[in-house]
Amino acid sequence: MTSDIDRLRATALERLAFYDRIPSYQRVIGLAGASRAGEVAVIGDEETVAAEVRRYFDAGATEVVFTQTDLGSADDQRRTWKLLGELAR
Repeated sequence: MTSDIDRLRATALERLAFYDRIPSYQRVIGLAGASRAGEVAVIGDEETVAAEVRRYFDAGATEVVFTQTDLGSADDQRRTWKLLGELAR
């Protein structure tokens, strides 16, 4: 989660680019309608992230695992975990 979405998206595209060359990830990226791994990353404010979490469950997921990255600031990370904790209730 971040308030600097454009910067974080650019960072994600750059730092997650190694996934773009792995065949199994290429398939998952393509199934998500994207061409690059950084496009699949959930990046946005609280409302955007919460909507993406709901989308997974609405699609039938019974368990969703989130991975924290260091793409954003420590404050961004705290905001993310706080929101995910609230959504888990």
